[in-house]
Amino acid sequence: MVLYFGSRTIAAIGNFLSVAVFARLIGPSEYGAYILMFAWAIIIYGFGTQWMKFAYFGVYRASQEGILVASYIRLVAVAVVAVTVVLMGLGELLSLDFSFTTSLISLFAGMTIYEAAVEVSRTRLQVKTVALSMVCRTLFVFLLGYLALELQPTAVMLAFGVSVGHLLAAIPSLLRLRDFRGIAASRAPSVALIRYGWPLILSFGVFALGQSIDRFLVSHYVGNEVLGPYGVVADMMRQSYMVVGESIALALITVAKRYADEGRQAESDAVMRSSFRACVVAAAFGATFFVLFGNRVFIVLLGADFAGLAHGIIPFFAVAFGFMMLRSFYFAQVIYFTNAAFLELLIAVVFVATSAVFAVLLTPQYGSVGGATSLMVGHGAAFVVSAVIGRKLHTLPIDWKAAIGIFSMAGILLGTCLLLSEIVVSQMLLVAIQASLFAAALMLTLSLADLLRLVLPERKPLPNAQ
Repeated sequence: MVLYFGSRTIAAIGNFLSVAVFARLIGPSEYGAYILMFAWAIIIYGFGTQWMKFAYFGVYRASQEGILVASYIRLVAVAVVAVTVVLMGLGELLSLDFSFTTSLISLFAGMTIYEAAVEVSRTRLQVKTVALSMVCRTLFVFLLGYLALELQPTAVMLAFGVSVGHLLAAIPSLLRLRDFRGIAASRAPSVALIRYGWPLILSFGVFALGQSIDRFLVSHYVGNEVLGPYGVVADMMRQSYMVVGESIALALITVAKRYADEGRQAESDAVMRSSFRACVVAAAFGATFFVLFGNRVFIVLLGADFAGLAHGIIPFFAVAFGFMMLRSFYFAQVIYFTNAAFLELLIAVVFVATSAVFAVLLTPQYGSVGGATSLMVGHGAAFVVSAVIGRKLHTLPIDWKAAIGIFSMAGILLGTCLLLSEIVVSQMLLVAIQASLFAAALMLTLSLADLLRLVLPERKPLPNAQ
């Protein structure tokens, strides 16, 4: 947990620096064009290869490690080639700019190879390798992206730099695949991967489309000069939640699934209870942090002019990604404990339908605020469906008492800090008091939720902790 959280935190800080530097180098409009390009790449990745990563984790068994890894690698390679051929064909058919098509292919291939390689190391519990790959991705994306923009400050060049950065970051995990030299892929494991993962093909692609609808509409109705700041703020906030969420999933869900595979259900449930409490703390205090400090953070990172174009959308994103946190990193994990891959497709459809309807209704009139609201409603609907239906398929433990206490603590903190903002005149003093209260409330909540022992193993659990 410490290694994953530490590496993700370092990676997130580096990503924030990268976004801030890239956005300043090419400006709101050109960065908005890059965001649109990246959105299309994410959709292609969602339909093309993202499902394989989850299918591999779902069918992975340590006793069949070699043949599963070999089959997984071959499946990924075939998919990358197939998608590349399709994209080149579509580029010719639709008369798309060649540089645009190749940049999409490079982004898709870079993400796919990086994620596939890291996933193998994750399932093999090679924590140091995964952590190194995460840090390398941040470093190489920044260096290659900066170099590309120095050569030519365009969205296409930035896309190429980012894709090469992903490929270089995959090297530590790819080197660990030498352990499987000489092991041939087999038809049976490949069929098992496809059988497990085919419902996810549509679900991840549809979900990626749903996450991009607001961006397409903001670009259409307001323009790329607003989409640039809108996308930067959304990506930075999502990344912040993902740091904690992926740390929880990588460290705790992986262990819980292994316990379940070994028939140690009580131990698996105990780990999942800790995972639930950790996700609730991340969602509640993450939203509180951004409501209180978001505007100041983005002004420092992006500059007043750039951040000012995104004014008013931060609270909507804060709640939206709180819902995403709970759904993605806890309730959606049910697919690994039972045959429920189709649930992801249902959730994706609900998310796309809800966010699309609200985006179409709100974005033309309210611009970026309308787009952010539609994203919040979509994530909220997806969370409800995931929590309600997922528990009918497999009962993941829920600590209701802890959840109520955590959200109450966050609510009291938020109310107190907002009240202080009406009383305290000095902005520096106000920020200092709010930051101190936030840190104190967070540490108290982590202690009461018995989460400190995740990073301090020698700490004795609370008397009533499970």
